[in-house]
Amino acid sequence: MPAGARRIRLVTNLEIYWDQVLIDNAPEAESRITEIPMARASEHFRGYPTQIEGTSPGDLDYDYDRVSLTGPFQHQRGNYTHFGDVTTLVRGIDDRYAIFGSGEELATEFDATRLPALPAHWKRDYFFYANGYVKDMDWWDASPFTVAQLPFHRMSQYPYPKPEKYPDDASALDYQLKWNDRFDSGEPVRSYRFNYQERPSTPADDASPSIPVSKP
Repeated sequence: MPAGARRIRLVTNLEIYWDQVLIDNAPEAESRITEIPMARASEHFRGYPTQIEGTSPGDLDYDYDRVSLTGPFQHQRGNYTHFGDVTTLVRGIDDRYAIFGSGEELATEFDATRLPALPAHWKRDYFFYANGYVKDMDWWDASPFTVAQLPFHRMSQYPYPKPEKYPDDASALDYQLKWNDRFDSGEPVRSYRFNYQERPSTPADDASPSIPVSKP
């Protein structure tokens, strides 16, 4: 905290409930930052984990290993990225996204052997950095029922006004034709009921076990 500060402003456009805020004004301790490049990312259908309600509103947790393959959700109409290895799409920050919908996920892996040994009495924390966009299927959102328009980093707002447009050069067109070829009609799903079952493994868990990994 800056010396003499007495007020803190937290700004967000999300519905977030804070249960505590911790402030440390002790002298700054030595710290080191080591970035671990992502080793692999795959996109696939996972389902809907069991939601666990906390004691206060918005205090939610999820049992990732107890999953329902159906639920009261559907997809926006449009083209999604096909399932499988999407590592090249999500290694950097650009306008080439891995587009996935309700019940789907990106499973990412990081090579833990790239981490240096910790000095004596040190502790390691992990921060997962993601850059992307989220579109809810909400009546109050902009264009809530279609994947289009695709966002891009240079847009002034969303939906963006003319003459702004998603990049349409040769590279951008090649990306859309090559990757976003999984069309979803947005029609209602076959069942709106949850049917939970144990599902501890994912396609990413079963692939190439030779690389020691840590997962967010």
